[in-house]
Amino acid sequence: MTDGTILAQFPAPGAAPYGIAHDGDALWVSDPREKKIFRVDPNGGHVLFSIAFDGDLAGCGWDGKCVWQGDRTSRTISQIDPETGEITKALKVDHPTGEIAGVCCDGDALWYGLSRLGQLRKVKQVDGGFLKAYPVKPDCCGVLAVGKHLFYTEPGAGLVHKMDAATGSLLISYDVGGRPTGLAHDGHAFWLADQDQKRVVRLRF
Repeated sequence: MTDGTILAQFPAPGAAPYGIAHDGDALWVSDPREKKIFRVDPNGGHVLFSIAFDGDLAGCGWDGKCVWQGDRTSRTISQIDPETGEITKALKVDHPTGEIAGVCCDGDALWYGLSRLGQLRKVKQVDGGFLKAYPVKPDCCGVLAVGKHLFYTEPGAGLVHKMDAATGSLLISYDVGGRPTGLAHDGHAFWLADQDQKRVVRLRF
């Protein structure tokens, strides 16, 4: 097990940060208590604007043009226009057990976590068609695809796990402390939403 090196941190825009995504310039942080998705300046955490979302917000992702937001109550993952806040597509989660946790985009596919069940699932972005699934810890949360690897957070243990995306095998675990929920990558380093300390952290593994 290895620790992550903290590069920067700032207070989260809301009281219960959950999902986090990076759009190339700014961060998106979803908060189920505030029922908003905040666009945040990564240099200090200034809120640029927010999108209201009437649901039980879980993880969020970025596909290059739009935000994807998970909703535990409706069991959907919604594509949202970042300019208007309009939901342009809503994919139903077809698995009968587990709760939607993290969400991320991987080209033309989506990965999402099902907590309690303990599974990461890959589906087609166009229609939600099933592609593959890997077993993980039941307390899975933030999900992230970077190159040939998958990462997911385990909030209760304060860990981030790194997996081989081709096989699903666990490679290494990082002790990041707090209660890590969402996970993102900006091309150089990782971003983490820490619900316990109500902060957003940039770190390197």
